[in-house]
Amino acid sequence: MNYRAVTYVLGKIFCVIGTVILLPISVSIYYSEKLTLSFLIPSALLLFIGILLILSKPGRRSIYTKEGLVICGLSWIIMSVFGALPFVISGTIPNFIDAFFETCSGFSTTGATILTEIQSLPKSILFWRSFTHWIGGMGILSFMIAIIPKSESHSMFIMKAEVPGPKAGKVVSKIQESARILYIIYIVITLTEIFLLSSFTEMRFFDAVTTAFSTAGTGGFSVMNNSILGYNSATVEWIIIVFMFLFGVNFNLYFLILIRRFTSVFKDEELWTYIAINVTSIVLITLNIAGSYDRITDAIRDAAFNVNSIMSTTGFCTADFDKWNTFSRFVLVALMFVGACVSSTGGGMKVTRIILYFKEMHNDLKTALRPNAVTKIRMNGNVVEKKIIQDTNSYLVVYLGILFFSILIISLNGFDFTTTVTSVITCLNNVGPGLGMVGPTGNYESFSLLSKLVFCFDMLAGRLELFPILILFAPRTYRK
Repeated sequence: MNYRAVTYVLGKIFCVIGTVILLPISVSIYYSEKLTLSFLIPSALLLFIGILLILSKPGRRSIYTKEGLVICGLSWIIMSVFGALPFVISGTIPNFIDAFFETCSGFSTTGATILTEIQSLPKSILFWRSFTHWIGGMGILSFMIAIIPKSESHSMFIMKAEVPGPKAGKVVSKIQESARILYIIYIVITLTEIFLLSSFTEMRFFDAVTTAFSTAGTGGFSVMNNSILGYNSATVEWIIIVFMFLFGVNFNLYFLILIRRFTSVFKDEELWTYIAINVTSIVLITLNIAGSYDRITDAIRDAAFNVNSIMSTTGFCTADFDKWNTFSRFVLVALMFVGACVSSTGGGMKVTRIILYFKEMHNDLKTALRPNAVTKIRMNGNVVEKKIIQDTNSYLVVYLGILFFSILIISLNGFDFTTTVTSVITCLNNVGPGLGMVGPTGNYESFSLLSKLVFCFDMLAGRLELFPILILFAPRTYRK
């Protein structure tokens, strides 16, 4: 482990996070809330520590896979710890563990909350709460790579640790330029949603901004107690449906569209599978719940909204789907596992992994029938490397292990089975709302402090694809 190189990079990350925390101060001043110190204190601490770490430049700046994973895991924990301070200092969430839970949920784009009253919170706090989604959506390390010059080798190993999916890729030859391009696309789509919500609906500009932040990060924090249902607007819902879908798509495809490589986009298996699962789920749920609605159009809209909300792992709600029929609830829980596409802002296991699992199963069946046959797994016409298949299988084993032990610990609360299981599923897959006590109208306030820490671990592990968090607990990690 190259400790000097790790602390040097962490110092830069401290400075980036410290600068980001200053942004809600302008909102506080605009609304005359006098909460400047709530953001200034953690910002000053981060900048002070960051500058100290940067001043101690390492003689050898080599960063490889292990260092990249450690930097990724530590940076997300650090920004969650310091990101919780505005809640504590302002008195919005006095208990630090609760504030840490809320911030982990924000940065990991989960959207689970311990708050029971949201609309009465200060605007600067609501802004910060939604802004954590936007920062977490593309990742703080990707942001740092985009704005701070770094060597190609350093950047690639850090990028691999943070980008969700079986394989981290580059849209252009240089990783820093790739990060910039993806962030520009991210910003443009976010601004487009803000424009549409503020111009073509009755939504206030502040609400449009915070809602767009939460949609972009596929997080789900809303400034309304009843989430998007509180706006009572079909236009608002359809706009958000479209953008939840868009933010669940692999961002590399948007770059391919910009450079007019339409054939590559059209042949992308993950995109078509994502669309197929999405549309099929909407149709099935619409048919299942149609009898409960006066108009079929309302059933279609609610089905489309909640399917896209769950599959993209955004977590916004327009209906209490916990009261839907068992079939519809089962479909939504299944979508929680599937999640969005790789290199999107969504969570879950990712559509690519689901495709690879089915292809591998089909390949094994063919091998069992024809033992001497030479079979290969292909994606988009290309042979999938054995290393990627092995990594995908390892991910599933570790994923199921974390899911099982988390459910075991959460069961100590003594809550019902549905609440216990779905609370872990939604946190590990960064979805937010589950069923039972953690359904669309519920929250996580009643869980024990131990349970909330387990949820925090699950949320961060799920966002970072498990290994950057797990490696922090391995003793071998810290050997030189």
